[in-house]
This record gives sequence, structure tokens and C-alpha cells, in this order.
Amino acid sequence: MLQRTFTLIVALFFISICSLRAQENESSLIRAKIKHGSLLLGGNLQGSYQVTYSELNSTGQKVDGRRIDFNLRSKNGYFVLEDLAVGLDLSVLHQSNKLTAVSDRVSEPRRETFVMAGPFIRYYMLNGVFGELTMLAGLHNFNDVGQKYKALEGGVGLGYAFFLNRQFSLEPVLSMRYFRKVDRDGRAYSEFGPMIGFGLQAYLLRQKSHVIKRAL
Repeated sequence: MLQRTFTLIVALFFISICSLRAQENESSLIRAKIKHGSLLLGGNLQGSYQVTYSELNSTGQKVDGRRIDFNLRSKNGYFVLEDLAVGLDLSVLHQSNKLTAVSDRVSEPRRETFVMAGPFIRYYMLNGVFGELTMLAGLHNFNDVGQKYKALEGGVGLGYAFFLNRQFSLEPVLSMRYFRKVDRDGRAYSEFGPMIGFGLQAYLLRQKSHVIKRAL
């Protein structure tokens, strides 16, 4: 009788441990884990602000400037492995430059718009932090039909996915971005620096993947 009771207690102990571990894993799956076969849909808005100073011009005068970049991006992908998504990044980059000469005369802002597309890779960690790599190419320009550029952009970003539920997350992102444009004569302009962004992403079929995982 005593042996049966002891065996029952041990069995109940191991059942309780397994149940607690299952609940812990379940909680982790809800917070951050993204299963293979899920779809990633959404995008973000990024921006940067730069103050410039230059004497490299034909008159030799000091020229101050202000440069603002806005980047509207659509990120759609597929989770080829658990927590690893590969997809297409579509981007509309708008740049505005305003220069002030030594005479305090402010020039009209010069505006440029680029449409670019390319692949991206994103990997999520357990706590919702993710890293991503993007590489884009595209063309200029809707603002000046007489001037055309070819554009390239690459970036490495670090973000955090705050899940509102299984399907939707709010995602602040900080990225280091390299941008380069080349005109018809082969003359190039490039810049490198940080951009701050904020996005909304939907994770479709995540519930289905989660249910399949539980069934297995």
C-alpha cells in the first residue's frame, strides 16, 4: 500500500512538472516565438534629420543645410524556419534639402523621391528583439523629370516586437543605413547614418502554426 502511494505521488509530481513546463512554453510561444509557415505583413515609417555645413562650392562661401529623410516601407515575408523570415521590402524614400548661404538667404528646398525594392531577412529572439538585413535598388525621381538617378540602399536594423496579441505587434526599429545614388554621367553621392522607425506588423497563420505545434 505504501509503495503504491509513493509511486502515485512521484507520478503526480512529474505530471505537475510537465504541466508547468508546458504552460511556460505556451507563454513563450504567445509572447515572441514565430512558427515556420507563418506570414509577415505590414511595414514601418522611418525618418532621419541631419544638420550639414559646407564650404565646398564654387563661391567658397559657408553654406549651412538641413536634410530630412522619410522612408515608407512595406515588409512582407514568409517564415522559412522558426523565427526566421525572408521577404520583399518595398520602399518609397523622400528627401528634402534646404540650404542657407552666408548672406542668410534661404534657398528653396530641393525634394527627391526614390522608389526601391529588394529582399530582407529578419530573425526574432525569445524576448521579442529582432535583427534584420535589407538590400534595395531603385530609381529616381518624381520631382524632377529632367534628372534621373539609379539608387542603392542597404541597412542593418535592430527592433523590438511588442505583441498586442498573436497576430499583431508594434515595432520600434533603429537601423544603420547606407544610401548611394549615381547619375547618368557616373557621378555618385552617398551617405551613411542612423534612422529611427516605427511600424505595425501582422503575423498571419501564426495561430494555425501554433495549433499544429500543440497537436504534435
